[in-house]
Amino acid sequence: MAVISDEFIKEAKRIGGVDASYNDDVVAVGFSVYDLSKKGITLINVAITSIKMPYVSTFFSFREGPPALRMLRRFGDEYDILLVNGHGLAHPRKCGLATFLGVVLRKPTIGVANSPIGNLDEDYNVNNLRMFENKYYYSVGNMITIEKAYEILKETTPEDWRLPIPLEVAHKVSKKMLNTVFKNAERV
Repeated sequence: MAVISDEFIKEAKRIGGVDASYNDDVVAVGFSVYDLSKKGITLINVAITSIKMPYVSTFFSFREGPPALRMLRRFGDEYDILLVNGHGLAHPRKCGLATFLGVVLRKPTIGVANSPIGNLDEDYNVNNLRMFENKYYYSVGNMITIEKAYEILKETTPEDWRLPIPLEVAHKVSKKMLNTVFKNAERV
């Protein structure tokens, strides 16, 4: 069960970001860690694997969850809070990818998405889906409040960036990995 509380955040110095890119049934999962005190990325990793689950709207956790978990379990001690490219509790099923990962890993998570799922009426917005400075939507994933989530996003999203730094980096490395693999595959 997801928890909405800041009591589990002992330290909020290292902010992780996870995102995935796809090419048919191949997924590249990118992960990065942004250190708030150093104001820089301290870890980047990317893994590529095949995936069997097709994309089904509102069931994204079943597609992206397993490969993301494999990556995140390897680096669980490297981050304090995780930003996930996906929804948190502000999901029609009350459990988006950010909530799923946060509950399984027992980590504070924040969901970040380009658009809401469904309407922003009361049924979908009971868990405070918010827009961050006309850039993206965010919601509580697990073990954090919406207020603390905003603070973290404010510290990690420069004015000229579309996404928070750790997510932007994770996105770029996952895309680059797929482009490299498939570009090189065409040469063989």
